[in-house]
Amino acid sequence: MEVLVLLLICFSAGEALNVRALVGDDVTLSVDTTTSSDIGENVMEWSRTDLNPDIVHRHENRRTIYEHQNPAYRGRTMLSAEDLDRGIISLKLPRVRLADEGNYTCLFKSAENMYTVHLLVGAASSPVITLEEVKGEVLVLGCRAKGWYPQPKLSWWTTDGLPLPAVTMTTTQDPNQLYNISSTVEVESRSLSRYLTCRVHQELFNQTRETEIHLPENILSGLARSCRTTDGLIAVAVVLALMTIVIIIIIDGKNGPK
Repeated sequence: MEVLVLLLICFSAGEALNVRALVGDDVTLSVDTTTSSDIGENVMEWSRTDLNPDIVHRHENRRTIYEHQNPAYRGRTMLSAEDLDRGIISLKLPRVRLADEGNYTCLFKSAENMYTVHLLVGAASSPVITLEEVKGEVLVLGCRAKGWYPQPKLSWWTTDGLPLPAVTMTTTQDPNQLYNISSTVEVESRSLSRYLTCRVHQELFNQTRETEIHLPENILSGLARSCRTTDGLIAVAVVLALMTIVIIIIIDGKNGPK
């Protein structure tokens, strides 16, 4: 998982801005108090109204006040001392979790100095391609991707960049609200493409993960021989040996949170 530090500076009290991050990222939420002098002695508080207790981090006289801090943030938050010297309140939140998504309010001195940042958290993983079934001279390939958020879309593509129709498409959500998506596709020998790609994309976070599979030309003769054997386990083993599947996981470097 790539670690990405996101820094958002809000220049005016009352203005709400969005920050996007992936699960596991280190995030810094920052607000500029427009006070260029040291504010480390002042009282400042980050909170989430949807939590009970709602305090994410409280600071006073250059110390962190742990009383009434929400247990989910205990030991996970800190303020940048260097930024406080410049009048900036920067809350550091490492290893972001899906449950960290929400509206964060920073209160500085009084209600007149209130800042709001909305943190959006996503999750992504690389898909895995498997051989599901051999039906005559037809391969049934499966693709699975686990732990996505929000809900992604899965598609199959040929070497020529043409979409392949999926036979099945299933999406489930686990107790942690993460989405698992799976699909199968049938590849006939007459139209067998040497390379197939399973692509999973999530639009909000502009995240794409791809897995490419290479099917050697000799797979057709190996498939025909393996289908004549009476032992199903041996048949699948022979097909897998002949396929010499080469899987390349491609992560688009441009698909980071925006």
